[in-house]
Amino acid sequence: MNGISRTVVQIKTDKRDDVDEFISQHVEEISSIEGLLHWGYMYSDENEITVIAVYENNESAQNATPRVNTILGDLAPLMAAPPIRNIYDAKWYQSDNI
Repeated sequence: MNGISRTVVQIKTDKRDDVDEFISQHVEEISSIEGLLHWGYMYSDENEITVIAVYENNESAQNATPRVNTILGDLAPLMAAPPIRNIYDAKWYQSDNI
């Protein structure tokens, strides 16, 4: 069974472009997290992003927490509130269309 983390980040007003730039500059660093299979983010509200990350298993997601917290710490100047990260057991399927 996979582990999935959902991280909700409230961002400061008018910082959307800065958040996109920050994430684009950290794609390789994020993608290299051990046990991470897939990840991405969406704007779930005008000033909110939700990051979804799929890990090999729940333990991998838990073990990634210190590294994720370091990256989120670097994003802190653009945040309006502390992020909320939860980890879930999940089944994740990949489409044959990829």
